Amino acid sequence: MRNRRIVIILAAVAALFGLLAAPAPTPADAAGPPSVRVCARIGGDPYVGPMTVDNGNFWDFAAHRTLNSSPRGCMVFGRLLPHRNYRIVVDRIFSSCNSGTRADGTTYRWGSEGHEVGASRWTLTKRTGQTDLGTFRVRRVYNACS
Repeated sequence: MRNRRIVIILAAVAALFGLLAAPAPTPADAAGPPSVRVCARIGGDPYVGPMTVDNGNFWDFAAHRTLNSSPRGCMVFGRLLPHRNYRIVVDRIFSSCNSGTRADGTTYRWGSEGHEVGASRWTLTKRTGQTDLGTFRVRRVYNACS
């Protein structure tokens, strides 16, 4: 009788642990939420600087995130929405105009303003896992100050 109670208690404890144990994740669950990976190059070298993820929806404020790329010029943007179009944009001012004030109090500007601009292609994210956007080119553009 006593042995039977011990067996019943042990079976109940084993069943309880079996219910509490998490099942092994499926490959789709293990991949995690959608993310995109992108690399950028400027003049043959890796681009190191800010990159912004964009989904084209002005009202989706969470979609516009800016992160600095790694020294290799690549970046992974995580926690994106599945089956949405995304692209990565670079638009940075790296040198600005000089300004001064004349004796009569008017201001003037001289020099040039430098921009680094570029964008990846638009692509649709997968349901889970990482989508590769490939490598895009960043250009340096100079505008004369007036």
